[in-house]
Parts: sequence; structure tokens; C-alpha cells
Amino acid sequence: MSTPTVGTPVSISLPDLEDLMRRVVREVVREELFRSPRPPTRSITPSILADWSQEGPDDPAGDNELLAEAMVVLDEYGDKPESWMTWADFEAKLDRAEARGELPG
Repeated sequence: MSTPTVGTPVSISLPDLEDLMRRVVREVVREELFRSPRPPTRSITPSILADWSQEGPDDPAGDNELLAEAMVVLDEYGDKPESWMTWADFEAKLDRAEARGELPG
């Protein structure tokens, strides 16, 4: 026969429990990734905020031109939410214009 074990209740706050669970999951996932037969071959893509490689050379004149164009669009559409459309609606409108041959070639 086995003797039942007597446990001691432990109180832990919800935030402390969440922190503990996050730490355990993070460590287990890291361990499993490196134990897998094929370790990850690519590095994790850095945040766009940390990776500025997509930026071209400094171009203040071009930046000012883009800003001016954006301000024209904002002035035209800014406070009129009815003039904005979803991406899906825009694509559908573009497809219809293309089907009618209204787009420049």
C-alpha cells in the first residue's frame, strides 16, 4: 500500500503565477528548439524598429516631397471617414477598373 502524501498549500498572486509560467514556457521552448534534430537554420527577423536596412540614403528633398503629397491626401480625406475604404474594397475597385481597361498599361 502506498501512503498518501500530504501537501502544503502555497499561495501565489496571479501576476507572479503568470510570470512564472512565461519563464517556464520560454525556457522549455528554447530547450526544445535546440534539441530538435534540425536546429533553426534562419535567425529570427529583427523588429523593423531595430532594423533600418530597408531605409535608403538620406534624402531630405524626397522626404519633403512625400510629406507634401501625404498632407494633400490628408487635407482631402482626413476628417471624412466615409471617403476611406477597406483594402479589400480597394482591390475590388482596382480589379473592376482593370477589367474595363481603365488603367494605364
